[in-house]
Amino acid sequence: MKTIRLCLMSLSLCLTSCAAPLMLHADNAVYPVEKATFHYAPVAPKKTDSFVGDVYFSRNYFEHPSTEYDPHLASASAAMVISSFTDFGPFDADWYLNQSKFVHEYFDAIGFNSFAVNEDYKQSATFDSIGLAAAKREFGDYTVVAITPRSGGYFREWGNNMHLGDGSKSDMMHEGWYNAANKLISFLDGYVSSNNVQGKVKLWMTGFSRGGATTNLAAGLIDNKLSRGEKLFSNGASISRDDVYAYTFEAPQGANVNATSVKAPKDALYDNIFNIVNPLDIVPKLAMKQYGFTRFGRDKYIRTAFYDPTGYEAYRRTYRALLDVINQNKETTVNHCDEFSMGGFEIKNLGADIIALIVGASSSDEELVKYVRKLKDETKANYDANIAVSIILEELVKNIGDRKAYAAKFQNPLESVMLLIQDEANPVDLPMKKLLKAFAVAMICKAVGYEDKAKGEIADSWGKDIGHEVSRLVGVLTSPLLDVYWERPNELFSLAGYASYVMQNHYPDFVFAHLASQDSYYVDAYNEGKAASDKITLNSFMDNADYGRMKFFGYNDIGLRLDSKKGHRAICIDGHYVGKSDVSSCDSGYAAAYYSYATEEKMELFMPANRTYNISMKSYSKKPYHRCEYWAYYEYFALDNSGKVQVQRDHKKESVCFASDRHKRDVAIVQ
Repeated sequence: MKTIRLCLMSLSLCLTSCAAPLMLHADNAVYPVEKATFHYAPVAPKKTDSFVGDVYFSRNYFEHPSTEYDPHLASASAAMVISSFTDFGPFDADWYLNQSKFVHEYFDAIGFNSFAVNEDYKQSATFDSIGLAAAKREFGDYTVVAITPRSGGYFREWGNNMHLGDGSKSDMMHEGWYNAANKLISFLDGYVSSNNVQGKVKLWMTGFSRGGATTNLAAGLIDNKLSRGEKLFSNGASISRDDVYAYTFEAPQGANVNATSVKAPKDALYDNIFNIVNPLDIVPKLAMKQYGFTRFGRDKYIRTAFYDPTGYEAYRRTYRALLDVINQNKETTVNHCDEFSMGGFEIKNLGADIIALIVGASSSDEELVKYVRKLKDETKANYDANIAVSIILEELVKNIGDRKAYAAKFQNPLESVMLLIQDEANPVDLPMKKLLKAFAVAMICKAVGYEDKAKGEIADSWGKDIGHEVSRLVGVLTSPLLDVYWERPNELFSLAGYASYVMQNHYPDFVFAHLASQDSYYVDAYNEGKAASDKITLNSFMDNADYGRMKFFGYNDIGLRLDSKKGHRAICIDGHYVGKSDVSSCDSGYAAAYYSYATEEKMELFMPANRTYNISMKSYSKKPYHRCEYWAYYEYFALDNSGKVQVQRDHKKESVCFASDRHKRDVAIVQ
């Protein structure tokens, strides 16, 4: 949590407006593009000098239908988002009153006026506060009204992120963000009235992380209001659904497929809402899809090596080049966003590994993390953080129970812990080394049947370091976490060991670099005057980050050949009649795991869902029967045939049994 806190708090931005914005014509635009600069603080807290970034703005962004994705508007939205962050204090009355000075200066830089904030933006954050900022700019026969929540440096509002509720007060949507979204809608109406905005309005909405979840729900609710013919503004100003432009970044999931007062979250009604998501980021996977949570609108995904093995290096080169520009080529946090490998305990070394871990817990956090990273799980090939996190959340939900169980047992303790951890004056830190040691000892206790001792070990260890008040609160999570750890120890350990790397995928300036890499204005500016060999290429985002998942049970040997639209792929398993089989090779773009459980073996295969597959399998086993279960699971929601009930679509799910010593079968998975 210390890493997360430093990340979110240190990204305070110092924005200044340009005295005379540069005008340029680009992309055959009808209206000129204004280039302005803004200042912001770097990620690394030791740096005190601010950096200067560019932002491009044009009326062109609002001259096309809001349902058309605009990479330039997306980048300008990302710049607006990071300007809403607050800095490090000194947390006195004057500081609180001026929390919004950075976003104010950003709006000045792009020519917006009549800046206003709500009262929550002028004081210390509380459990249910939401800082909101708005400004406007007139263009001919319409006015663009921009609004963004405070998306970083909101301290105690973190507790509200845990407030899912049981759904009864929020039409099954995330209760905390649902309430914040309604505050945004109310503030927006008041802003339009108090500033006497008349005639046609075009609404520009954006947000990051918690702010993104709030904006996503608010945009979805607004789309529904307008589709029903309801007025959004009480003063008579007019707006249509086609004039709502919403962009969110790394937004958690607050909409829900079980809501009845709104259209299904993936209905075409919300095609004006774009959510930019990094599959390697943990935050957009919360609240969990297993409870029906998703986002309104269309998700666009940052590319990763798993989904784009052939083109990823070029993507990475452009992104990193622009990140260096954004950070002024100065020493800041080293980029490890996409560095992750599966580690953990192998059965043959289990005892020695655990003993070494316990002994190592007396060392520093840094040394312990280095040790954990040295443990490699060779049976899991090409796993990335996306797969590991998805597996852990899946197991966690199984052990927590349904949403009502979460709300009844886990919600209040988690809210209380977050309030303590995110107190700006006296934050509580959770020591990584004690946590890892406690789980290692607890695993041994559970293995020999001492469940209560396992729980007590964690509670006592945490209590010594963070105080028994916090330890008592987090104690309710001990049992489900232990169950998850027992089922998926290596996934959990790997995420713990690489936590600082994985969390970089949620850094706002890193996200901004991804947005710049798919914007020709930034790429062209970088390439100007450079030799051909030094130039970068324009990136693009994906429209799909689903994956297929297959399981094979009871095999001693298995061979796979995958034929997809992209060409031949192979997963090679070296099998034996006795002993442990291994994944000997796994083409990039796929992830495979092989588990040895004495007499049984199980294989899992993850594959990008944006391809068509024909899978040829061969196997043999001394057992008379063995089973293959395969399915392609695509994470999207749609209406059933009645047009009323939201259902989750399984693309394909089937099981087959082989009754011979050797058998071949072709499985066609077609989208």
